[in-house]
Order: sequence, then C-alpha cells, then structure tokens
Amino acid sequence: MAEPIPPELWPQVSAAFDACLDAAADAGADVDGAMAARLQDLPPRVAHHVRALLAAHAADGGLGTLGGPLEAALDEAARPPAAAPGQCLGPYRLMVPLGRGGMAEVWGAEQVEGALQGRRVAIKLPLHGRRLSARLDEERGLLLALEHPHIARLYDAGTQATPQGPQPWLALEWVGGEPIDRALAGLPLRSRLIVFLQVLDAVRHAHGRLILHADLKPANILVDADRQVKLLDFGIARLLDHEGPHAFTPASAAPEQRLGARLSVATDVYGLGQVLARLVPPSDRRSLAGRALERVIERASAEAPEHRYADVDALAQDIHRVLDHRPVRAWPANAWPGRLYHLRCLLRRQRLPLLAVLALLLGLGAALWQGQLARREARRAEAASAYLLDLFKTLDRRAADADQPAAALRRLLDARSAEIERHLPEDPATADELLRITATLHDYLGDAGRSRALGQRRRELLLHQLGPRAPATLAAGLALIWPLLAERDTAAAQALLDELDAELPAHGLQRAEWLLARHDQRRLQGADPAEREALLRAALARYAADAPQDSGHAATWLALSELLEQQARLPAALQAVDEALLRVPQAQPYIASDHARQLLQRAQLRSRLGQPGAAADDEAALGLLRHSVGLRAPFVRAALTALIARRCTSDPAAAETLAAEAGLTGCTRVP
Repeated sequence: MAEPIPPELWPQVSAAFDACLDAAADAGADVDGAMAARLQDLPPRVAHHVRALLAAHAADGGLGTLGGPLEAALDEAARPPAAAPGQCLGPYRLMVPLGRGGMAEVWGAEQVEGALQGRRVAIKLPLHGRRLSARLDEERGLLLALEHPHIARLYDAGTQATPQGPQPWLALEWVGGEPIDRALAGLPLRSRLIVFLQVLDAVRHAHGRLILHADLKPANILVDADRQVKLLDFGIARLLDHEGPHAFTPASAAPEQRLGARLSVATDVYGLGQVLARLVPPSDRRSLAGRALERVIERASAEAPEHRYADVDALAQDIHRVLDHRPVRAWPANAWPGRLYHLRCLLRRQRLPLLAVLALLLGLGAALWQGQLARREARRAEAASAYLLDLFKTLDRRAADADQPAAALRRLLDARSAEIERHLPEDPATADELLRITATLHDYLGDAGRSRALGQRRRELLLHQLGPRAPATLAAGLALIWPLLAERDTAAAQALLDELDAELPAHGLQRAEWLLARHDQRRLQGADPAEREALLRAALARYAADAPQDSGHAATWLALSELLEQQARLPAALQAVDEALLRVPQAQPYIASDHARQLLQRAQLRSRLGQPGAAADDEAALGLLRHSVGLRAPFVRAALTALIARRCTSDPAAAETLAAEAGLTGCTRVP
C-alpha cells in the first residue's frame, strides 16, 4: 500500500504533481529532465510524495487508478463547475452558492417547473475531477434507496450539457437548522443524548441498506428548531461490499480512512464517536453519566476497527443504558473502578429516597472527617453511618411497598424511632445526629408532621445539654422552622423566629437563613409585598457576604423571582431566577428538587414573556424531579400545576398524562 499523504501537504503535492505533468507534456523527449528540474525546487517531504505519485502514474498510465485520499485531495483542488446564479439545471434555477466541499459544490435553488413550482431545494454539482462525475452517478442510486425521516431526501437527478461538458446534478431536500454541536450547546446532557439517538437511527437505517456515510461530522448533521435531525451528504457513501476511493474530512476521519484501507461499518462507528465527543465535552464528563459516556466515546473511537462497537445498534444500546442509569457495556465490572461504577448505577436507579440517604451519608462522612473532629464526633459519625447503612440493608425488595421507595423508607424510619430514643440517656450527641438525619429525611419525603415532632425532640435535647445559645441549638431551631411552615403553623413559627432573633448573631449563614425563614412565615401571613421584598434582599445581602455557595442563596433568588412575578414585574422576575440558576453549579448542598423548581419558574416566565426555551426548561425540570423526589412531592405541586396549565393550551393530551403522573387535576378543571 502506498504511504499516505499527510493532509497538510495535499495542496502542495497536488500543485507540484500537476506542474510536473504539465512540464512533461511540454518537454517532448526530455521528460525525465523536465520532471527532475521541477522536483529539485520542492521541499524534501513534498518531493518524496510527488515522486511516488509520478511512479504510480507511469506504472498505471493515468490518475484513474490512484484512488484513496490522493484522488480526493487532487479532486478538491480542481476547478469548480461553471455555474452562476440564474442558471437552470433541469427544472431548477440556481439562486445562491451555499458551500463547496471535497467532492461537490452546493447551491440553493428553487423549482421553476412542474407541480411543485417554487419549492426550495439544494443542488449538488460535482467538481471537475475524473472520478467525481462517476461517483455522483453512484450517489444518485444510493440516495434514491434511502428514505428515512432523519436523512435528507433526494428529489431528482440529471445531467445538463454545458460548454465544459456534461454536468451531473442532484436536487436534494432543503434542510434548515444548525450543526448538531452548536444546536445542542447548553442543553441538559439527557436532551443531547436523546437527539443523538436520532443520528444513530438514521445511520443504522443506511447500514441496513449496505450504505456507509464515511464522513460523519457535526457539519453533516443539522438540527432544526424542533430538535429534529437531518443527516446530510451521503454523496461519499460506498456500498459495503465494494472497495474503492473515498473522500473524507481529515479532522474526523477514522485511522483506516487516513491509511486508504478498506472501509466498513466500524468507520461510521468511529465518526459517531467523534460526534459524541463534541456533544459531551470534557467539562460534562465528571458526573456518573459523563464518565460512562467517556468510556463509550473511547470504545467507539478505538484505533483498531475490531476494538470498536460491532455496529451502530451496539452503540445505541449503551446510550440507552446511560439514559436509564444502567451500566454501559463499554465499562465492564472487571476491576475496582468498574465495580464501583456498576454499584453506583444500581443505587442511581432507586430514586431520591435511597439517593438522599446515600448523599447524606457521604456528605456527613466528609463533613465530619475532613475537619479532624474529636473522638466523640467521630463516634457520632460512625453511629450515623451505621444507622443509614442499616436502612439500606433493611429495604427488602420482596416487601409489599418495594416498588414505592418513599413509602418503604418512611416505614423503616418510623420503626427506628424507638432505637433513637434508647440512645438518649447513654449518648445524647449520637441521638442528636440521628434525630437530625431522620427529621431531614422525613422533610424530603414530605412528612412535615413527623419531621416537626423529631425536630422538637432534637431541640429539647440540645437545649438541655448545651443551652439556648450554642450553635448546634440555634441550628436545630432554624431547622424546625421549615416543618412548622409546611404545616402552616405560622403562630408557632413566628414565636420560634422571635426567640431565635434574640440569640442569633447579626451576621453569618444562620442570620441569612433566619431572614429567609421570616420571609416565608410572613408570606403565609399575607404580608405586604414591600415588606417581603425587603426581607429577601436583606437575606441576599447576608448570603452574598457570608455564604455565597450555600444552597439557600439560590433558594432566596427563587423566592424573590416568585414575588416579582406576582407583582407582574416579569423581566425583573426572570433576571432573579437566572441569578438563582447561576448559583446552582456551586450550591452546597446541591438539592435536585430546588434546581427543578428554579427551571420550572424560568419556563413559566419565558412562556409569559414569549421567549424561547420554556419547553427545554420544563423537560429538564421533569427529568430532575422524576429522578429525585418524584412528581408528587408537596413542595413542587404549585410549579407543576402551572406547567400543566401551560400544556393544556399547547398539548392537552400531554398535560393530562403529566397530571395523572403528578396526581394533579388535568385540563378539564384548569381555568
């Protein structure tokens, strides 16, 4: 096999090769002398490749048999066809040039004859290379065999006589949109993967008809405003059982393409891996799904074809596994990192009640051990960890409520209450930690009454042990405010807030939390909007100064956005929720349900302001809720009700389905 020509040398090699042939034609008998004179002036690497081409040319009698990347390079350097705006090819009039690639020039055109007069099309014209006209004839048959919603259609084809000779042309479907990497930039990872599955479906369809694409890259995959994919440029495709030259894009070409070797399904798998790498940049590969996708990309983009996925269907199955939180085949459990990944996938599929326990366990362990706490605090952490792990072990898959993790976890927490009480006399510090964890879990599960009872018991314990001004006692008092407000016991909440106001410092995170809690209490009491806004802005000032990364900071911006929306100050409300979302990536702790509420609020405002992006925010929020607290958590009911009302206008059937899933009223009773 001939040594491949580096892509960066193709223009010089092409020009020098043509110059040598011209010199030979003009030299008469002294062909060798003419070529030697030309070669002396070339850089050594260029001269080396030109000599190889000249040898092949002399042996084979012409360019027609050189093939591979050489001919693609030489054809790309050839002159474009003689086409101009207004020229007619068959029933189509050329309007404006759209671009020029390695094998053809593309024009925007309109149909001027027939029943579909006025239809916009894309006209593809070959460059004047020896092989490209024949290849375009081949493309005509290939594209006629392809009918798929995500592949650009071939409408017509023909040959037009021109002064330069016969000019083949193809009339293709006019496709709007942007390259897939630009069109999907900024969307949630799940949304990007769902669109990528359309690409896989289109390529799988073509492979089923023995057709390769062989030039898969973002520029050949357009996505419209409805996130529908159109795959372009099967003009370089080859029948799978036919060997021959192939044009390609060097930056995304598979190793076998660069070497001029035979292509196969694995070549397109490599191209799809390169496209996926553009859709999932390194910044998105730190999460569990992102690390799994990194393994998928590595498998698809392996140097050796036999190490890649066997076909597009195998690649698609791994993408579905990522979406379903199942382990991918590209990351087997044959080593410790793989086994840990498989375990995390198992836990990830259990919804938030189990994930909340794991997150609290990990967060608790990190918080306690990172600071080199005293032995007593380490003992508390050990007891808390054992308590949480015991909850995991007791979640019996055979139990009647095994398919409802929230109900199962609630049952187990109730059963453990007596054990916590037994810890009180012997180890009050450990009992405090277990009460805090259990109350927090009940709060996640929407059990405000149980959370309140446990919170009150915890605060009583700390008041007795540490006194009213101890930081732990103050923290327990603040934590108790939220179940009181959830039960709408504003009198008890006000009394406790007044008591805490006298003990809390004027600055710091706890003062910021107190201001936010006071706002929520006054909101339930119907306070004046001006008073509420003042409380929220005071809380924002404290968070910004003392705890900018605390999750309460983003929650306060969300509360301000909701207040501004109630006053019809929609642009300001949108700006406030944008501020909330800006703080989500750094929020500590990250709370998925809060993130979802912020996305739903932004979707509501975008919809009311007539701005794009509302549907994407809604879908992202629903995905977060489904994989965290579910759609029936009490604290997301208002936001979901607003979403259902919006969908009743645009898609009543989808609204009814969502309402049933969330346990809310559907369109029939939405005003």
